[in-house]
Amino acid sequence: MRISAIQTFVLKVPRHDRFGGQSEQPQTLLDTDYYFEKEWREIYSRNSESLLVRVDTDEGIYGWGEGQAPIVPEVAATIIDRVLAPVLIGADPRENIALWDKLYSTLNNRGQITGFMLDAIAALDIAFWDIKGKAAGEPVWRLLGGSARSRFPGYVSGIRADTDEARADLALEHFEAGFAGVKLYLGRGVEQDIAQATLVRQRVGPGRRLMADLFWKYTLPEAQRLGRALQELGIEWLESPLQPEDVHGHSKLAQSLDVAIAVGEPLRTRYQFLDWFRLGALDLAQPDIARCGITEGRRIADLASAWHLPVAFHLGICFGIGILATWHVAAATPNFLIMEHHPPMFEISNQFLREPLALDHGKVVLSDRPGLGADIDVNALERWVAR
Repeated sequence: MRISAIQTFVLKVPRHDRFGGQSEQPQTLLDTDYYFEKEWREIYSRNSESLLVRVDTDEGIYGWGEGQAPIVPEVAATIIDRVLAPVLIGADPRENIALWDKLYSTLNNRGQITGFMLDAIAALDIAFWDIKGKAAGEPVWRLLGGSARSRFPGYVSGIRADTDEARADLALEHFEAGFAGVKLYLGRGVEQDIAQATLVRQRVGPGRRLMADLFWKYTLPEAQRLGRALQELGIEWLESPLQPEDVHGHSKLAQSLDVAIAVGEPLRTRYQFLDWFRLGALDLAQPDIARCGITEGRRIADLASAWHLPVAFHLGICFGIGILATWHVAAATPNFLIMEHHPPMFEISNQFLREPLALDHGKVVLSDRPGLGADIDVNALERWVAR
C-alpha cells in the first residue's frame, strides 16, 4: 500500500463561539477575522477554524486527519502541501510511527519543533492511523492495544452564558444531563473568578466535579491566592494558570497548592513535556491529539504514566475527526481520567460526518467500526472550505 495523494481542507465556519458566553461580534484587526478578547491575552477568531486532511492510497483506502489550528490553519495546510506531502507520496501509511519520526526530523534541526509544524504532522498522523485501521478491519483503539474502557465520562468545557447566575444554572443543567464535570472559564481577575466559582459551587452542590481554566492569565502570587480559594471550593484542577513558558513558576505553584495543576495545550511532543514532568510542574497532563497526533499523544501518555500522572486530553476547536482520534487514544490509555467536550463542535461536526458523533448521557461510547469509525460527506463540507 502506497500513499498516492494528499488533500488539505482549510475550514472556517462562521460561528462566533465566545467562551465566556457573550455573543456580540468583536472588533477584528484590520481586514482579518482575528481579535483580542478583553479578558485574555491570546488572539481569537470570529470563526471556528481548523484543518482537515485526506490521505489516499493506491489500494483505494483513504484516511481522514485533523490538525487543531484555530488561528490561520492555512499555515499548517501550506506546510503539508509544500513540504510534507512530497516526502510522503509513495510511502506506506501503515508505517505510521516511523513516518511521524521522519516528518518531525525534516525540519527539527531548523527549529521547527512545535506550533504549526506539529499541527500539520498531527493531521497526517491521524489519517495514517485511520488508514491502518481500515486496512486491518479494526478500530484504532484496538490497534493501540485494546480498549481499557468501552465507555468513559465527559465534562463540558466552558459555560456559555452571559452572567455568573446564568452560568451557574447552565452548569447544573449539564450535570443533570449526565455529564461527569464542568470546566469554568475564568481568568477575569482573582476576585471575579472566586465569585463565579463560589456561585457555581453553591448551585451545583458539593461532590460534583468542577474544573477551572485560567487561560495563562496570572502571576505566581495571583495564582497562589486564587488557587487557595478554589481548592477550598473543591475545584479539581487549575488549568493553564501562568504563562506557558514558565515551567519553573508552575513547579512552584504545584508545590504550594493542594489543587492539581493541569498543563498541555501548548506542548506538542514528549520532548517538551519531559521537563514539566521532571520538575513536578504539573499534576495532570493534557496533550492535544489534534496537535500531537495519535502516535506522539500516546507516547506522551505513556511518559506521564512513568511519573504516575493521569492524562485528560485537551480537546479544543475540532471538527469531528480530531474528536474521534482523541476518543480512540483515550480508550486505550490506562492512565486516562476524563474527556473534554465542547457542545458547539458536536453541532458543527455532525453536519458533515456520515456517522454522527454521539454521547450517551454525557458518556462517550466507542464503536467497533474500522479506523476512526467515521467518514466525511465532502459535498456537505464544501460550504466551509476556505481553500
